Amino acid sequence: MTKDVLFIQGRTHKAGAQTCLARLLRHERVRQWNCRALSSQPDWFTEECARIGVPVTLEQFPSSRSLTARLFGNEAFSRRVAAELAGKNFRPAIVFANDHQEGLLALSLAKRFGAKTAILLRSPGMRPEDYDKYRCGSFDHVSAIGDELAARVQTWEPSKKVHVAYDGVFGDEFLPPQEKPAQAPSRILAIGSPLAWKGWADLVEALAILEQQGKLPKLQMDFTGAMPAVGDNDLKLSRLENVQCSFLGRVEKFRELVREYDLVINPSRMETFGMAAIEVLAAGVPLLSSRTGVIEDVQTNPAMLFEPANPASLAQALRGVLEGWSGMDFGVAPAQRNIRRKFMIDHAAAALDETLKELAG
Repeated sequence: MTKDVLFIQGRTHKAGAQTCLARLLRHERVRQWNCRALSSQPDWFTEECARIGVPVTLEQFPSSRSLTARLFGNEAFSRRVAAELAGKNFRPAIVFANDHQEGLLALSLAKRFGAKTAILLRSPGMRPEDYDKYRCGSFDHVSAIGDELAARVQTWEPSKKVHVAYDGVFGDEFLPPQEKPAQAPSRILAIGSPLAWKGWADLVEALAILEQQGKLPKLQMDFTGAMPAVGDNDLKLSRLENVQCSFLGRVEKFRELVREYDLVINPSRMETFGMAAIEVLAAGVPLLSSRTGVIEDVQTNPAMLFEPANPASLAQALRGVLEGWSGMDFGVAPAQRNIRRKFMIDHAAAALDETLKELAG
């Protein structure tokens, strides 16, 4: 069997799934395989693949919502892609889907090449209907990011082994913890995206609570993304009087950005892993985070954590950090030690390598 492996990653903007896959493709344990990515359009992920020397095949992915149209589109898509790959003398022995949305395309392509299949489930909001719709149970190897999602998926198909997987960072992504300024910051960064489940509305609600209590100084709150449309995620910004909100749009140099702040907030309502939060702490920056993803395995100071989807809990935690600033231990150094111990890309790449070897036979 050849060592050709095709990784399917439809979306290519800079986000968690894309950055995590790019790290894996960069690692020496994975680079011993002949890897190629299949994506829908050029953007950050394809540029990163070019930088690390991983070839990419670009083909517009089918998008029809009806099942019949989707299946017809998938077959036409896989026929075109298979012909292009064969023309490049690339015949995948393994087709790897980097989340459930890529499942049907991966199975269709694998059938044309007689390839083995693997899928890595990532989406925290995934439902049993999604698992069935994208035929995730038809894959030879099924894994899911994080203990919670893996356990949940296992209940949907008890007869099939669902493997737990974790993402990780490289050693060169760590920076020393920042020195704490004497005064609490008047400028704070909120990470995430305009999607409602990323919790920006909860953060705004928490700020409004603190304003009503008279416990909030004037603040500049910056958000890593575009301002969401009111119909999609109404933040109700007009109620804030002492807080100036700014939306930074697309962020490419995330580590450099977070180092410009003395405090970062992660208000997400749910995560399977929470890579952005890990990246903030690896960069040496204090992080106030919801208890989502793997953060509780990393941050051991409860004062830097709050309950997800709970604005009152976030308000209380933020007030505690700002009022207790001078004597506050942000727990960054211990968090970095925990990341090095548990969530390095070496571990994730080794696990992927073993999976590929098992499938290759």
